[in-house]
This record gives sequence, C-alpha cells and structure tokens, in this order.
Amino acid sequence: MGGIYTLSSAFTFNATGEKVDAIASQATLSELGASRGHFNFDFLKLVRQYVVYKLQVEANPAVQGLVAWRPTPGILECTSMEISNANKHGNPVYNGIGKAMVALCCKVSYDEGMDGFIYFDAKSRLMPYYERMGARRLFGIRMIVEPREALKLIDLYFKNA
Repeated sequence: MGGIYTLSSAFTFNATGEKVDAIASQATLSELGASRGHFNFDFLKLVRQYVVYKLQVEANPAVQGLVAWRPTPGILECTSMEISNANKHGNPVYNGIGKAMVALCCKVSYDEGMDGFIYFDAKSRLMPYYERMGARRLFGIRMIVEPREALKLIDLYFKNA
C-alpha cells in the first residue's frame, strides 16, 4: 500500500489559473515533523496506525495536503484529510486539494481490491462539499464514497491508471 501517484490537473494555481498535476506519495517522519507548523492536525501521531500521504506539486516541494488512511475489511478508512494553512482562507496558493485527496483515497481503495469504497468523518460544515463530489452521509458525521462515485473521481484524476 505504497507508491507514487500522479493526479492529472488536480490543483489550480491561483496566481495564474493554471491547472497543475499533483504528486502523492507516502510522507516521511521528517516531513511530518517539519509540517507541524503548516497543518492544524498533528499527522506524526498517526503513523503507528495509519499510512500518511502527502500531496505536492512537482515544481514546488511544499506539502499542499496530507491524508491518513488504513485498510479495514472491504473499505478504506480515511481518518484525517487536511490542506496546508497556505491553501486555507483568503488567498490560497492552490485550489482543488480536498477533492484530490478524496480521489486519491478512492484510487488506493480500488487498487487494494476494495472497489473504491472509502469512509471518513467530516466536519459538519464540510459535508455539503463532500456530497457535491459524490459522498453520502451514513449517520452523524460519517460519510462514505461508494464505487460508482469513486470511479468518477478516479477517472477524473487518474487518466492513465
């Protein structure tokens, strides 16, 4: 459950409006330690139980987003997804990181034989955002992406997969 993924035209560079590819790979412990000031959540605490992936732009080594997951029977549990502080509020450097993280989780689930099924707990204010990309509410703040919607996201970002 490792490897490097390229997500086609995943982010929009806001300064120019240009679409850029994202590169997703497993984050190292040193990268997670260095990212502490750029994310509100401490992903370093998760590495014992979850795989943590970073999303970057090839021309820019800064980590734009982090997501943690682990396989459970038949579905990928995504415990934390967060975009970097540089991409939040006001004048973000890149847009599209959140949707790319969900697509990445769907791709990993699909590649690992879970048919694209993922679930996660969403902040209440973000639930409509996730619903627009095909997630649905199970109960409370728990959301799921099922294979039909997962394949749409995979097709959107992984053209040659």
